[in-house]
Amino acid sequence: GKVFDIKTENEKLRERYGRSDFGASCLIARRLVEQGVKYVTINYNYAPNWDSHKKHFDVMKARLPEFDKGLATLLADLSDRGLLDSTIVWAGGEFGRSPRIQWEAPWNGGRSHHGKCFSHLVAGGGFQGGQVIGASDETGINVAERPVYPWDLISSIYEQLGIDTQARLPHPQGLDVRVSPTEADGITMGGRLREIMS
Repeated sequence: GKVFDIKTENEKLRERYGRSDFGASCLIARRLVEQGVKYVTINYNYAPNWDSHKKHFDVMKARLPEFDKGLATLLADLSDRGLLDSTIVWAGGEFGRSPRIQWEAPWNGGRSHHGKCFSHLVAGGGFQGGQVIGASDETGINVAERPVYPWDLISSIYEQLGIDTQARLPHPQGLDVRVSPTEADGITMGGRLREIMS
């Protein structure tokens, strides 16, 4: 219970995280990691949420400063406490936003879903910081170089955690299912994130 009571935390540090729900969640995440919790998830779905079909720019003006402040402070705080090297931080969503702005009613400046090209962030846990892998085309619609698929990302994280990505998983129908797929499974892959893995 005490780990969730952030009133006991240093006031200046609380300000650095931000007085938002997300900032408080990041602070609690750091406290949980400090207590040895192995897996922490922050669901950032506070209203207005990231699904900005309407008034995208208004939503981003509210969300982005909270996200930047909370996440940057979490990374710095983990690093300051010697916890970042043993903690993987992964931030992302299930898809990106369309590069095309929908100005017509009822969207009024909204952006729809876009799964072809979007970004995730990984830090700590043996991943080398300060690098970008891959690039979009000039319109942000398609991947232009070095594609990274979801299974590339999760396989890279598993490897950093010491999980055997080729281990067999139990399956109710007896199928040969492994922790992570390979090209032998007929899946297009970009490859593990070797550029930033130590």
